[in-house]
Amino acid sequence: MALLARGVSRIIASGQATKLVSTTSMKSLSCGRGLPFAVSRLACSSVGCAGGTAVPQPSHRWFSTPAAESARTASVIEKVRLDSSGVVEVEWSNGGVSSFPYVWLRDNCQCEDCHSAMTGFRCVMIKDIDPFIAPVTAEVVDGKSIQLEWPDGHRSEFEWQWLQDRSFTREAREQRREAKRRKLQLWGSEQLKKLQPVDFEALMTDEMALYEFFNIVDTVGLAFTNNVPCKVGQQQRLAERIAYLRPTHYGLHESSVYSKPNTSNLAFTGQRLHCHTDMPQYSLPAGVLLLHCVQEAEEGGENELIDGYNAAYQLKEKDPEAFHTLTTTPVSFAMHGKDYIRYDLEKTRPIISLNEKGEVARICYANQLRSALMDVPVERVQPFYRAMRAWDDILYHPDNCILMKLNAGEMVVFDNWRLVHGRRGFQGGRHVQTAYMDWDEVRSFLGVVRRERNLDN
Repeated sequence: MALLARGVSRIIASGQATKLVSTTSMKSLSCGRGLPFAVSRLACSSVGCAGGTAVPQPSHRWFSTPAAESARTASVIEKVRLDSSGVVEVEWSNGGVSSFPYVWLRDNCQCEDCHSAMTGFRCVMIKDIDPFIAPVTAEVVDGKSIQLEWPDGHRSEFEWQWLQDRSFTREAREQRREAKRRKLQLWGSEQLKKLQPVDFEALMTDEMALYEFFNIVDTVGLAFTNNVPCKVGQQQRLAERIAYLRPTHYGLHESSVYSKPNTSNLAFTGQRLHCHTDMPQYSLPAGVLLLHCVQEAEEGGENELIDGYNAAYQLKEKDPEAFHTLTTTPVSFAMHGKDYIRYDLEKTRPIISLNEKGEVARICYANQLRSALMDVPVERVQPFYRAMRAWDDILYHPDNCILMKLNAGEMVVFDNWRLVHGRRGFQGGRHVQTAYMDWDEVRSFLGVVRRERNLDN
């Protein structure tokens, strides 16, 4: 990832864009070479009965280790108490206090009867848990864990680190969310020219090279590899280093893209393909697209590549109304025909999908597959077309759209939920292999390597 330190144009982190100035000069690109950048508790009192008189009970009870004073310096947990609001409160040696709900602790008991250490699976069934359960006692064990006894005599013990890693405080929850967020790097045409290709053999033999390659795909949106054998099956080889390819109506593995007679897909002609994302007609479009050039066209066939996230944020900044329109208007994408199977697919969704924070999460756009059927009131039609035109202008702006040609033996792997791509018309025997993967498998691989090698996100 050190390669990504140079020439960063914008980085999205914590939902905000930070602008950086590129300090490297750009050169023309012929085959994909170069490098882009870079709680409050409820006040609750319980009431008990003694001799028919209601007696106020303390809101909590403290429990401590017998040797707490002598072991204070070595302890992580100072005290534990049962609070009447339904939580166990743990007082840490540093003075902090964390609250853990009774029912949550019973549900997550780590004993071998309740939790499988081998699989990580929970063995307790929800029907066996009383939502209003409360422990009978709580104690600190050696200053390093807490032990609870439940009404049925069952005991649960929780190590301090396990508890801290699952803290319910707002700060801890925000830190966990932030740690899982993708560190996106946005780019334009000039920055993309500096993305250097990775040797294919390194991806086949070096796990860290493979990890870094797909981590770039995840953060930047695409990565290139060269010296790929000019024969079919190379995308499957690459995919099987991680997991497997995703079947589609094109086939179980790869599909060959070249000019074919009587085809039901514009991609299998020599005509121009306008900028799009693949498979918007699917309920879940494939997340990763692999394009391998086996034979370049004699004339034409250049690819157009645009960072859809960058374009979407530009639209939001320049034309908020158009951005709102494209994030809220349902658009139907439809495709039918016969390839590996007969298919009749249609899905309705906005062109730009946002996550719960209002950040751009997915681009689904293919003008050639956009249905004439529109499920909107008539007065929303013209504003929709105006928004699409504004979107199209940004996509094809020279600062955003890069024109490049894959040579034989080169492959580009990119984020199909992000990268908008097109293809110029061509003549001659152009042969490109296409294949797909799902993000779940790719990001699972990245997570496994991070965990096994103790890498930062």
